Amino acid sequence: MRVVRNVGYLKRRQRAARLMVAGGLAGLGSSIALTFQPQLILWAYFALIVGFLLFNAGMQQWAKWNRSPRPDELLDATLRRLNDRYTLVHYPEVSQGWRPEHVLIWPGGLLVITTREMAGHIQVQGTRWRRLDSRLIRIFTFGGPPLGNPTIECQRQQEALREFLSQRDLPGAETVEGLIVFLNDRVNLQVIESGITVVTRKELAEAIRAFGTERRLNAKECDEIVAALSAGDEVEGPVALPARAPGRKGARVA
Repeated sequence: MRVVRNVGYLKRRQRAARLMVAGGLAGLGSSIALTFQPQLILWAYFALIVGFLLFNAGMQQWAKWNRSPRPDELLDATLRRLNDRYTLVHYPEVSQGWRPEHVLIWPGGLLVITTREMAGHIQVQGTRWRRLDSRLIRIFTFGGPPLGNPTIECQRQQEALREFLSQRDLPGAETVEGLIVFLNDRVNLQVIESGITVVTRKELAEAIRAFGTERRLNAKECDEIVAALSAGDEVEGPVALPARAPGRKGARVA
């Protein structure tokens, strides 16, 4: 498999996470200082609330962008055995709508991959997502990755990609599909109903193969799409990953 990585975007997100954490700590610290001045007690409460929200949001972003392995690295490790007809683009410069974070391009079409890093018991029914963990567990994981609504996010990412391709007269807009993957191995998924494929990381490679190998794009069209999604500063790739990680045995699969 070939990989393209927008390193510039990663650096911007990492920097933003650090600034949010620092701003949150500053807000929390200033709220303590303001409590010593009774006439400023309302400002102390304001600084406390803003600082807490900013710090919590910053920690969530820190967990996503500054930990190792990151979501893009986990996807690389999971899908590296795909052959070089597959190209995985991480964080393409798609400015329209909701930026897709991971796009897989191969002759069968384009696949928007929406990731989640959280653990625990997760249930999806249609477009409704729920965490089934106890309140105590939720309290202890409050600063961790949020669940949000992966279905809506994936749908909007697909729309943004289609618009990007259409505006540039590129092929493939009609082939765009979506997939949601939970990367944490300690997740327990309960999929009651979903219009979008929802899988764990262990099921990801098989789920991609299930999308089929029908040829809907030729090699030139795939290269045009990859080139368009690889635009921007500090973009690495396409780079071919070895079929297996160092020290591991295994063959490349189609």
